[in-house]
Amino acid sequence: MNILIVEKTGNIKESKIKSPEDIYKKCGFKTPKDFEHQTTWTVECGNENVDVRLYAKTTGRANSENKYEFPPPVDNELYFGSVALLAFSQDDEILDLYSETWEKIYEDLYGGFEDLGEEDSSEEDELEDVPDEFKTKEGYLKDGFVVPDDNNLEDVMEDSEQDNELIIEYDGECDEDEDEYDESDDDSELSEDKYFYSDEEL
Repeated sequence: MNILIVEKTGNIKESKIKSPEDIYKKCGFKTPKDFEHQTTWTVECGNENVDVRLYAKTTGRANSENKYEFPPPVDNELYFGSVALLAFSQDDEILDLYSETWEKIYEDLYGGFEDLGEEDSSEEDELEDVPDEFKTKEGYLKDGFVVPDDNNLEDVMEDSEQDNELIIEYDGECDEDEDEYDESDDDSELSEDKYFYSDEEL
């Protein structure tokens, strides 16, 4: 019969046994001591239910912990060395268990994995109601961080020069308002008198 051996590194390999009593040997243990049935997952395969049983040791040496992440209810349990997975019918007859079958069972036990493609499509839908004038031709939102491809360095320079011209004009108007100058003030009493000295006086 075909069974699965989950090595302590987390790698899964297929193996064959003649009797369930020999599975501890397939896991590399010299004796069956402490190598016991830990849990059972009942899953539906076709039109019948199948029991997948886990056999493992819960005691062992440090650094020999099994790295594989098992589905609930043993997802927080710690096992040592290699672990065996066997499939049984409801009549308690051992069945062949292959890696591909376990992968499907594993996914079902975790409730199915999220499809990354669905996440991408939902992000695109968020911009579906945004008017085209607020989006670049590539379809991104114009938020100041995405620069359209049709912008080149010359266009950016021209835009910056126009901005500078506006600033200069604005500064000039402010100067005229604040520093209004009346030429008639030259004749006021506070204006300086101009003196001319001859060379002899100096």
